[in-house]
Order: sequence, then C-alpha cells, then structure tokens
Amino acid sequence: MTGTIELGGIEVPKKLNRTAKKLAAAGEKLVQIAPAILESKASQQMLAIARMGMLDKVLGYLVTTDKNVHFVRPGIAWDSVQTVPLDVINDVVYENEFHNNTLKIKVGERAEKIIFYDDMDGIKFYQYIKHIKFCSGR
Repeated sequence: MTGTIELGGIEVPKKLNRTAKKLAAAGEKLVQIAPAILESKASQQMLAIARMGMLDKVLGYLVTTDKNVHFVRPGIAWDSVQTVPLDVINDVVYENEFHNNTLKIKVGERAEKIIFYDDMDGIKFYQYIKHIKFCSGR
C-alpha cells in the first residue's frame, strides 16, 4: 500500500485513510500529518530508523487536527490511536535543539518525547502548537 490521497487539502498516506476519514466524520479538520513515533512506544531500532529519516520504514504518524493531536500506528485490521486534546497541552519544547528531530510535548507534569522522521515536520508542529497556545489563548 503506497501513495497518498488528499483530504481537506492535506495529503494523507493511504495507510492512514481509515483514521483520517474517521477524524473528518467526527468534525476534526486535518492540520498536519507527519511521520513520527513516541519514544515510550519504540525500541532502540525504531528510534534509529526515525532519526535517520527512513521514510520507506514509517512506523507511526503524528496527525494534528484543529482539536487534537493523534499518535497513529497503522495496522492491517485496525489502527492504534492515542489522542491528546490540544487544550491540555501545556507546552512543546525541543530536545537537544534540532540535533535529533525530537520534541517533548508537555501535558501537566508529564512529558512525552516525539521523534520526527523529518526535522521540518517537527518545526511545523512546534510552530503550530506555539501559535495556538500564545495567539489564541488555548
């Protein structure tokens, strides 16, 4: 399964088609889809693949909507989805300032590291979160 489709002006990898349609049906507008994994859900090999930007071996995606951030691991029969509402995110910070494509998302006292396959995706996500936190007062 290769290629992409477009939904709401955002290119959606075919393996995320099922999840993207469910989000759209729930009234969420796609903002960004980026290959990324959560450090807590990854082996050292998976982290290395992500840090090297091996897009032919994408293991997960960060799907950002106007309401939530979804961490999606596509599967054959169903997708594993973890959701964090934007309004509970306190901050997003760089981990080692661009050296390893890693951002830390903070929710209350807890934090989760997100490793992006492409540092530009991480920058776009960082800018989006900072914009909605400081410009719209969420």
